[in-house]
Amino acid sequence: MSQSNGPYEPEQFTYRLPDPTVAVERAFGAAKYASILDGLVAATKVVVVSLLLSLPLTTAVLLAGLVTFSVYGSNKLVDAEDEVNCPGRASFVARNREALLVGTLGAYVLALGLAALEGLDSFLLTLVPAAAAVLYSTPWLPVDGGTRLKDVLVVNTVLVAGSWAAYVAFIPVAYADAPVTPAALTVCAFFFLQTVVAGEVLNARDVAGDRAEGVSTMATVFGIRHTQFVLYALDVVTLALLVWAATTGVLSVPLALALVPAVGYSLLVTALVGRDVDRGRLGTCRDCQYLLMLCCVLVAV
Repeated sequence: MSQSNGPYEPEQFTYRLPDPTVAVERAFGAAKYASILDGLVAATKVVVVSLLLSLPLTTAVLLAGLVTFSVYGSNKLVDAEDEVNCPGRASFVARNREALLVGTLGAYVLALGLAALEGLDSFLLTLVPAAAAVLYSTPWLPVDGGTRLKDVLVVNTVLVAGSWAAYVAFIPVAYADAPVTPAALTVCAFFFLQTVVAGEVLNARDVAGDRAEGVSTMATVFGIRHTQFVLYALDVVTLALLVWAATTGVLSVPLALALVPAVGYSLLVTALVGRDVDRGRLGTCRDCQYLLMLCCVLVAV
């Protein structure tokens, strides 16, 4: 019996119908490579801070998104390590360099304009991430003909974590014209510790490219296993901070408890470092911590 060769054979459907998952995957990849997801993560952090400190939701949420998109996008434009660490991202940036340059510069100018309308403290706070990025990425240290803070062990992570923790913790405070309370300082310390852990998880993922470019991180200097132990210890310190905040009344018990699942999630992601997992998705998994954090805090409020 001869086989039919009509126009609706299954093989022809295979070639005619688009695969919607491909479009979704490309859109998600573009949002990730262009730092749009980084901006959304920062905006989520500011919402969480506002809820924790009983502050109103203001334009600070948008401001954090714009600033983070701009700073991380600009860093990708000059990050030579991406050629080894994230070749897909490096290729995307090379293809869209001019659009990213215009977008990131425009976003920061817009953010500064919005901050200036709010007041001097908001404007100065909005300069902090950009100043940290310049110190981080440019070879201004007079060592070996010019060294970046990015190349200096521990200092690189502390600079990044400190600048972002201060920004997401205090920009909603500045917008609400609220005082810097012990609760605000505790929230800042919480985000500092969690940002250090997140940064070193990414550094452990990027160890090959960092070694090639001479960047000193915990993973390149001490190895993956020892880095994991340090990150576990930092999460334990974070839990101790929450216990202290709850027992002293700095944070209410429900709000302190609402942050615990996010720390547990952080421990799980750290446990994946060095294992046979998709390294390209490790950072995205780490960022999901803040969505979990937001959900738990919304339940607790």
